[in-house]
Amino acid sequence: MYRTVFRIAKMDCPSEEALIRMKLEDLDGIRSLDFDIANRRLTVWHQGAYQPILQRLDSLNFDTSLLESAETDSDGSGLPPAAERKLLWQVLAINLFFFVLEALSGLLAGSMGLLADSLDMLADTLVYALALLAVGGTAVRKKHTAKAAGILQLVLA
Repeated sequence: MYRTVFRIAKMDCPSEEALIRMKLEDLDGIRSLDFDIANRRLTVWHQGAYQPILQRLDSLNFDTSLLESAETDSDGSGLPPAAERKLLWQVLAINLFFFVLEALSGLLAGSMGLLADSLDMLADTLVYALALLAVGGTAVRKKHTAKAAGILQLVLA
């Protein structure tokens, strides 16, 4: 994994961030993007060379320059993938427990409020399950998983 920092002189608002995200979204090997708009810096955690990333950034004409690139053990997520998976499993188990508890309580008490909240817990549980698929995956895989989670939320709504 590499950590590469770019200075993007013309990046001064979230709309430039969105343009950069769209430009890099289908580039294989990008693990994480960290935007510091105030200091006009973009930190990219990626596999492989940084040149394809720099080429795409240059095509936006935002006056991009390379500040540094170095190999690292970090992937930019703040947690190693194993720790993310463990945390997601824990949160998933908690949500699943409360879904079952609220659904049973709602049925026994005849409470539509508890039943409705239990369905919200079920939706959260399913989204956490989808998030488990994305942990440690490529940016494209994360994008597809996020899209599936959004569709699931719409269907459940």
